Amino acid sequence: MPDRFARRILDHLADRRYQPRTVRQLIDDLDIPADQRDDFTTAVQALLDADQLVCGSADTIGLPPVGDEVIGRFRSNERGFGFVVPDALTEHGDLFIPPGFSSDAMDGDRVRAKVRRERGRAGGGRSSFTGAIVEIVQRADRQFVGTLTRKGTAYLVNVDGRAVGAPIVVRDADASGAKLGDKVVVDVIDYPDVRRNELAEGVIVEVLGESGLPDVETQSVMRAYALAEKFDKKVLAEARAAAQKMEGAEDAIPKDREDLREELICTIDPPDAKDYDDAISIKRLENAGDGRSGAAWELGVHIADVAHFVEPGGPLDQEAYARGNSTYLPRKVIPMLPEVLSNGVCSLQAGVDRFAKSVFVTYDAEGSVLTQRFAKTVIRSSKRLTYLEAQALIDDDLREARKHCKGEAKYPRPLIKALKDMNELSRTIRARRFKQGMIVLGLPEVELVFDDAGHVIDAEPEDDAYTHTLIEMFMVEANEAAARLFDDLKIPMIRRVHADPDAHGLKDLRTFARVAGFNIPAKPSRKELQWLLDKVRDTPAQHAVHMAVLKTLSRAEYAPTPIGHFALASEHYTHFTSPIRRYPDFVVHRALNAVLDAQRAKFGDTSKPLRGKPLKQIADVVRRDDRVPDEEALVEIGRHCSNTERNSTDAERELRKFLVLQLLASRLGEDFGATVTGVTGQGAFLEVDHYLVDGFVRLPDLPGDKADRWKLNPNTGALVAMRSGRTITIGDRFTVRIASIDLPRRQMELVILDDRKPRRQQADGKAEPARKKKRRGAPQDQALLRAKNSKSGKVGRRKKPSKMKKRPPRRGRR
Repeated sequence: MPDRFARRILDHLADRRYQPRTVRQLIDDLDIPADQRDDFTTAVQALLDADQLVCGSADTIGLPPVGDEVIGRFRSNERGFGFVVPDALTEHGDLFIPPGFSSDAMDGDRVRAKVRRERGRAGGGRSSFTGAIVEIVQRADRQFVGTLTRKGTAYLVNVDGRAVGAPIVVRDADASGAKLGDKVVVDVIDYPDVRRNELAEGVIVEVLGESGLPDVETQSVMRAYALAEKFDKKVLAEARAAAQKMEGAEDAIPKDREDLREELICTIDPPDAKDYDDAISIKRLENAGDGRSGAAWELGVHIADVAHFVEPGGPLDQEAYARGNSTYLPRKVIPMLPEVLSNGVCSLQAGVDRFAKSVFVTYDAEGSVLTQRFAKTVIRSSKRLTYLEAQALIDDDLREARKHCKGEAKYPRPLIKALKDMNELSRTIRARRFKQGMIVLGLPEVELVFDDAGHVIDAEPEDDAYTHTLIEMFMVEANEAAARLFDDLKIPMIRRVHADPDAHGLKDLRTFARVAGFNIPAKPSRKELQWLLDKVRDTPAQHAVHMAVLKTLSRAEYAPTPIGHFALASEHYTHFTSPIRRYPDFVVHRALNAVLDAQRAKFGDTSKPLRGKPLKQIADVVRRDDRVPDEEALVEIGRHCSNTERNSTDAERELRKFLVLQLLASRLGEDFGATVTGVTGQGAFLEVDHYLVDGFVRLPDLPGDKADRWKLNPNTGALVAMRSGRTITIGDRFTVRIASIDLPRRQMELVILDDRKPRRQQADGKAEPARKKKRRGAPQDQALLRAKNSKSGKVGRRKKPSKMKKRPPRRGRR
């Protein structure tokens, strides 16, 4: 299907490093398999026909040139300038709006900008483009949150974050009841006029409370990201009515449901979980069902049947779609569904009857899938386990298990045996997925520690129990089974897609790997990326290399396009396992109802796997079912849910950063271990290892002689000191000192202590003591110096082969 390539082509051409290429060269650059090249060429032609691409001299392909006007979304900067992100991609990319040329636009507005060409300012005699906003096409429907201050007799609101640099004037501060220092929500009624140097004017619509209090800051982030906590009365009424459907279920199980209440089924979740949307069961079989003998398993994954309780198109369904997903903020969950459902009748709590959608997958001894089938079921979870509790039972440590128990600390032998079987099967599946090319990054994660008032007082590493991976493997298998079903039916369905790494990013990764002492091909396969990751795992280079690989990976999103999931090495993948907290899973569940109803109507029950002729017999019936959205609707659902997911992620990240910075503001002048996470022409971003929070070091504050000038090397992606040759690149570790923190702007400025080389990290997150002996630089510094002095300007092999790591294994045919 040509559509699968459209986004990949546009993203590749939009990269600032792209140079015009022919279709044949693009096929080579993007490593398109031979059997997909006709579809790729068709996709290019479709984009040309839609004027999204242009064909230049020598049949090269590019994005359209920038015209006289650009329409798009305005993104402002606190320093007065901004950018217009165009609705339609152009070869120029985002249009720069200098200070004084933004009219009365505010961050998020959709605007029309006149393009101005300025000869020679881009360097090399080329024209650069700037813009002037001439029309506000559509105001952003948003409120601003900030702290109330006063300057002279005027009341001002300093807006949180960095998008709005100038304050908003408010004239009703006394009437609102707000006090100086309070966090308030503002609606803008008069927009700024940069030509007259006039500020925006707003009205206070809500007073949240004293700025800095954790609960107040939580509410402010929710308002800023339009995260609604309360549900409308109609939504709550429908949810309560839906919950009553479960009353008496144990006495009258619907005929279309399999009764699994006597089966050994359990949940494994975090200790503070409330919405249990997945449960698991396992059977060890003597025969896998296709004539093969030997050890085999049947895995059961049982998912809360939310679709049973929510009528399509009703207030509850509309609200769930609008939210798109649950949002998990520090110390607070904003659910997609009212808690009477999410934490009540939909939650697979232990010891109570619950409706579920179940998938049963059988495996051979190597963990390869043999059969799969779906069914509507009723289950009764036998045990609620935590991750550490389940891990301790697998490890035969009953004393440790009881420490982490959240229920009754009784563990029958069948439960322990089932957990051990699950452990064995999950490891077998994981080994199979590694052979398929699954990418696993070893990057640190921490959990914040709070006091009773909600202030962060520390951070500690997340537990590394294997049971996290066990559940992850089983959920991935269930999601994959759902995607396979609809692919076999040849019916479009919402998918969780994760495109292959961009060619430009892989080029940067190859350069970075060579500087670090590793050789990988220009177009590394999954196996070769695995080789690189495994070579540095549990070594000092792990953080740097794994982070560099992460930066090459695209962001996963929702779409019906059959792209697959690169990191999971999955050809067909969707989300099926969390309908309580993700709307796309909800869509899949409804479509599964159509499949199961058609299967039951045609064959009497759903006890046998659907494959071959039976699939074809019900495909047309399912395709016509109103519960299965058409492809156009799926595109819009995917776009909307991808946006709500990003919004929730950004909100969680902002509140988390504020709370950590609030703690670190009391520790100015202290030193910490930190890792470089990004470099720009203005300086370097470093992440404080213990708290995983970013700070910035400006070029003048980088270590070394003040007369030494630092410059970004575009070929290596490293900051290089022109005089000494020292470098700073992604993954380098240093000791840093906190210089300043701006809480409203969520900014932290750091200073690198001049150790002359990156530092190793101790277990407590602080850097090891500095060594007195000074060295010219780390090995990568020397490699860059040699590259700088070479004719080609490219990083080559080191002169001492003994220091080079082995090459990855050669690839076979794809």
